[in-house]
Amino acid sequence: MIGRGSPPGLTTVSGISSYEKGRGVQMRRATIAIFILGICCTASAQQTIVLPAISDNVHGVNGSIWATEVQIIKMDPDDHPTIRRLWVCVEGGGFADDPATAPTWEMERPERYARILRLSGADLLVGTGASLGAVALEIEGGEVIVNARVADVSRGTMWGETPFGQGQLMPTDGEPLIGPSHLPWLGGCLNTPCNVVPRENWTYYRNNIGIVNSNPEPLVLEGVALAFGEFPGVVESSLELMPPGFPTFGERDTFTKILPPYGWVQFRWQSEKVYIDPGAAWNEPDFPSAGFLMSLSPDADLPYYAYASVVFAPDPELEIPAFNDPLFIPARPGFVAPFDWEQDAP
Repeated sequence: MIGRGSPPGLTTVSGISSYEKGRGVQMRRATIAIFILGICCTASAQQTIVLPAISDNVHGVNGSIWATEVQIIKMDPDDHPTIRRLWVCVEGGGFADDPATAPTWEMERPERYARILRLSGADLLVGTGASLGAVALEIEGGEVIVNARVADVSRGTMWGETPFGQGQLMPTDGEPLIGPSHLPWLGGCLNTPCNVVPRENWTYYRNNIGIVNSNPEPLVLEGVALAFGEFPGVVESSLELMPPGFPTFGERDTFTKILPPYGWVQFRWQSEKVYIDPGAAWNEPDFPSAGFLMSLSPDADLPYYAYASVVFAPDPELEIPAFNDPLFIPARPGFVAPFDWEQDAP
C-alpha cells in the first residue's frame, strides 16, 4: 500500500484548497518506465527552476510505480522564501499560471529548524487533471537548495511524501535550449532491427524521449538518429553505421513531434531500421547497434527542453527479480550531423 499523507506543519499553501493540493490530480495508468530527477542547485534572489519530468504515482513496466519528490531547503533558517508555480506543460497542452491564483508555498514557520519544503507530483501538477508533465517554479525571498528525484516505490515504500525506491536524478537549474540540439546517448540493442518481432535477443535498454514546449504557441521538433556499432572485443572497430539501402543510401530513423502551446510529451523510441557495417557490407550486413545519438531540430527559435530516460532491465532468463534502472540524459546544444555516406562511400 503506497502512503500519500503529508507530514504535518511543513508548509502553508495559498491559492489552492487542501483537496486540490492532495487529491485533485487523478492518477492514471501508463506504460512508461522513465523517470527522472534530482541533481541539486542553489537559488538566490529570484530564480526560475524548471522540472521537465514530473510523475504522480504513475504505473509503468515491471509493476513499477514512479513517484516524484522535490526538496527545497533554506540556506539561512531566518529567510522566508516564497515558491510560486509559473507554468505547467502537459500532454494536450497546459497553461501559464495567473500569479494571483497560482499554487504558492510559503516557507515561513516560527521554528528556525523548519527549513525544508517537500513537494510531490500531486502538489506540482495540481489543477491540471494530469499525472505527468513539466512545471516551472519561481523562488524568491532567500537562498535555497533545490533538488528533485523520481523513485520506483513498488519495491520500496512511501513515508509520508518521501519515496523510498530505485530511481534517478534530474538537473533542476538548466537553461532552455534554443535551436538545434542533440541527445548524446541512447541505448543500443542486439536485434536487427531493434523492434523486430519476435525478438531473438533480450532488449536491455528502453529509450524514452521527452520534450517540453514552454511557449504559448505550438512547436514542431524533428529527430534524426545516428547509429554506432563495433565488433565485440575490437575497440578499433567502433564506427558510425551505414543507414539501410546500401549502396543506394537509404534513410535513417527519424521522428516528428508536434507540441501544442505548453505541451509535454514523452514517448518510447526504438530503432526500426537495419544498419550495416560500411566496411563489410557484403559480409553479414545486419549489424547490432551499440548505441545511438539523436540530433534534434525545432521549426522555430523558441525555448524548449528535451531529455532522454534510458532504462536498463535485466534479462528474465537470469532468474532475478525484474527491476528498472533509469538514467537521465539532458539534451545538449548543437546539431550533430550524420556522416555523409553519399560523399564518402567506402
